[in-house]
Amino acid sequence: MGYTLSDRGRRALDGLFNAIVQLNGATRGVAHQFSLDPTAEQRLEDLQREEVGFLQQINVIGVRDLIGAVIGLGTEDMIASRTAEADLPRKPRYVGKLDGREYRLYDTEFNTKLPWQIIDNWSKFPDFAQRYARHVAISVALSRISVGWNGLAAAASTDADDNPLGEDVNIGWLQKLRLEKPSHVMGRAMVTVGGVTTATGAAAPIYIGPDADSSDGDYKNIDALAYDLASGMPSWARNSTDHVVVVSQDLVDEKYFPMINRPLSDTIDGGRSTSDQVVGDIIMSAKQIGGRRAAIVPKFPEKTMAITPLKNLSMYYQEGSRRRYIKDEPENKASLVDYNSVNEGYVIEDTDFMVLAENIEFGVRP
Repeated sequence: MGYTLSDRGRRALDGLFNAIVQLNGATRGVAHQFSLDPTAEQRLEDLQREEVGFLQQINVIGVRDLIGAVIGLGTEDMIASRTAEADLPRKPRYVGKLDGREYRLYDTEFNTKLPWQIIDNWSKFPDFAQRYARHVAISVALSRISVGWNGLAAAASTDADDNPLGEDVNIGWLQKLRLEKPSHVMGRAMVTVGGVTTATGAAAPIYIGPDADSSDGDYKNIDALAYDLASGMPSWARNSTDHVVVVSQDLVDEKYFPMINRPLSDTIDGGRSTSDQVVGDIIMSAKQIGGRRAAIVPKFPEKTMAITPLKNLSMYYQEGSRRRYIKDEPENKASLVDYNSVNEGYVIEDTDFMVLAENIEFGVRP
């Protein structure tokens, strides 16, 4: 015989259902699919930001349409002017950057289940409903971030076994740069199909080590790579003070990268990039790489470095597209099952402000 939910667990579960009904106006109850009203939709976004700090650093924007023009937030542009009377009317300019790029949103499912045993364990807490909401919010937020960094395509049906990081859920930021600005990508071969060139070819490793030969495109240390990578931006973008160097944890591991807790006297900038703090903050660090702040973010792929203002990264979701359906499913091995879906996509607001190096290896090129 399967697990039976206790009376206390059942009361807690009923209380959760009632709370969700009240917050979302699900007049037919949670056991029917319902849409989240705008207030509940915003509350869900806010909860995810509260629980996973990286979402506070980027843009999460509600849009009306499934396909549309990239908004172009955060770009630095020149709008100062003067108009003589003979040249009236004035000619206002958009403060962002409209460059003809499109965003496209895809239906994305975030389905979770909570075994009755866990519900019984949590039912002793008076804030059971709030704990459950945080549990779902964190799971959804981390999934969205994982797809943002690792997503390569939007498959009709995804396969979590073959794509554990959500590679087939959506087209993430790094893949967007490979497709939309291949000249800003290092460490991967270029591919031209139908007259369109993208940085989606085979890995072309970048080697870092004291004996690396710069003539092979390799670097003595990680700072030299960061400086060279940033030089690939246009001057107006390169000079932004908002840039951070997003790196994978393996690149700042003390075993391979001995720049933690000591001056970098052998670096390209003559040792000015010093740090007395071990990288410990999962979001931002006091450490500098190539003279810019370093950021270690959740789910970022290994052997990879990206330089961009974090506010250059966006997630768009279609307003009013959130659907939810919650019910007991004894047939699903005694679980509370929570079906969530939303139309969303990933956007680089201005590709001039982002560069990427991947397939970074320590040692001399073979």
